[in-house]
Amino acid sequence: MSAARPTLRRLLAATAAAMGALLVASWLVGVVLPAHWQEVVQTRWGFLAPLSYVVTAVCMGLGGALAGHRFLIVAIGLTLAVWIATLAVLAGIAGAASDVAYPLGFLLRTNALSALLSVAAAALGTWLGAVWRARR
Repeated sequence: MSAARPTLRRLLAATAAAMGALLVASWLVGVVLPAHWQEVVQTRWGFLAPLSYVVTAVCMGLGGALAGHRFLIVAIGLTLAVWIATLAVLAGIAGAASDVAYPLGFLLRTNALSALLSVAAAALGTWLGAVWRARR
């Protein structure tokens, strides 16, 4: 017999838990960990933030553990929403700075790989959380 599908209430609770954990963990990383652990790595494909992928995977893993495999769509949606908001803020900052002009294409190009890795981390974390949930 297969596991029962999570209810909408469980998905909403998992979404709130994952987003809350993501906000708290992001804040804690900035407060607790040394600055050199938080550095953004510049590559020829754009900027990468390795620690943020780990935080994303763990927090979305919490959602997967609470709601199972159905949380995957929510995790990817949340991650994309965070990236859209991030790019909107970066575009607003770049637009307000009169001496520096960063077109949206530049922002997308320098952050596309990081966004892709964040989505992959969210999917992996959700999958691991759902596997853990199924086994317990």
